[in-house]
Amino acid sequence: MKFVTLKKRKDFVLSNKHGQKTYYNNFILQEYCNPNTSDQGLMFGFTATKRIGNAVKRNRAKRRMRALISGLLKEDKFLFKEKHSYVLIAKQSILKASFYEMHKQLRECLSRL
Repeated sequence: MKFVTLKKRKDFVLSNKHGQKTYYNNFILQEYCNPNTSDQGLMFGFTATKRIGNAVKRNRAKRRMRALISGLLKEDKFLFKEKHSYVLIAKQSILKASFYEMHKQLRECLSRL
């Protein structure tokens, strides 16, 4: 399933400033409802900073997060709230975490929000 991703810096900054945050071992999940974007539905953003490592490691972390989100959308689309944007920020441990562990943690993060 194809999903819409956040591209502009202002969307990431708004999510960081005004969104709800949930912290976990492998990532940080930010949820934000932007009242100005009525035409866009569910949107996702993925971030991996230089603390993760070089470009290869950062890209791998983002690929893993994208696969995680697309898998959850195929399973149960109603886990995510409509007209919200979600930003996943990778932590160092995401490179070594099992996919099952990350899947379980993301479900827990979504239930907290």
